[in-house]
Amino acid sequence: MDHLTRAQCLHSLDLLVGREDVFAQAFFPLLFSRAPELKVLFGDNIDDPAQQVQVLYRMMMAFAGNDVTLTAGMRLIGFRMAMRGMRSDHAELLANTLIGTLKRQLGNSWQADFAYAWRIAKEDAMDAMALGAELMAA
Repeated sequence: MDHLTRAQCLHSLDLLVGREDVFAQAFFPLLFSRAPELKVLFGDNIDDPAQQVQVLYRMMMAFAGNDVTLTAGMRLIGFRMAMRGMRSDHAELLANTLIGTLKRQLGNSWQADFAYAWRIAKEDAMDAMALGAELMAA
């Protein structure tokens, strides 16, 4: 992912500062209503709002890190999903729910640049998760 794309994604995440709990309350219930089987990816206490915010912070910190760390994290998610019998459509659902929730939570602050950047980030993440799933299958 190029520097500008990452900067746009990070800027959209910066706009959530102070509203992380509201985002988590919107994202996790929606995700789990669409695919309850994804709960296993996030740990035992994921229904706890404090745990949801903690997971959200970890995701944001991974995104703010370097490309190697982010890619390794995406591969690990793909590996863990494949290990639990999940398919690429689960990864797609996770990404779409994350981006859609972000767009709704930002409301009028959402920009076309954010949509473009997150589309690129999603493609990169899907590729990394697919590689993780392939490693699991090997």
